[in-house]
Amino acid sequence: MWYLDRRGSRRPSCTLALVFLAPLLLSAWSGCSPKPAANDDEALMKAGVEALRTRHDPETAIVDFRKVLEHTPDHYGATFQLAAALEAAGRGDEARPLWEKMVAMAESHQDTETAASARAHLAGDAGASEAVTMQAGLDALYQRHDPAEAIVQFRKVLEHNPTHYGATFQLATALDAAGKRAEARPLWEKMLQMAEASKDIETADKARARLHSTP
Repeated sequence: MWYLDRRGSRRPSCTLALVFLAPLLLSAWSGCSPKPAANDDEALMKAGVEALRTRHDPETAIVDFRKVLEHTPDHYGATFQLAAALEAAGRGDEARPLWEKMVAMAESHQDTETAASARAHLAGDAGASEAVTMQAGLDALYQRHDPAEAIVQFRKVLEHNPTHYGATFQLATALDAAGKRAEARPLWEKMLQMAEASKDIETADKARARLHSTP
């Protein structure tokens, strides 16, 4: 842009140029700004859960979940998962304050199930151990496709809780996957009775299908 000076000469107007250039400069600057922390948190949470649940690498998971909590100190999922990762790594003393925090957070959200799970970890009772063992069995069966290891884990649960619904179903499934159908049959029969008693039609149908396919 130009303007006329006192002598009538045309000169460039820096002020007007800045007015027109400002939006372009702001647009370029915003393109260089860092991504929102929420996006980073989501990626770190995904990586941490994969490390903990799929690769069984709690130490790597600990690093990822701690990075999330650096950005968002009260992140609900990261608090729970970091406590679980520390516990899986045998660092129970470090996990304890996080479980205590998790109880308070869950209660404030009226999330009774998560609060009960956190209390179980704090108490060190069979409920927490049972949940960990079940998860280990599920990971072995469905993630690593290792039915032999899954059988070991589900049997541990049933030793402490012989009528555990999920462990009964999953042990029968793991035995089938391992080619041990004769051992699986009485579990499918038990599962059918349990499913019918609880009016779980879908699971009852699955148990019947397995029984019909087993000699």
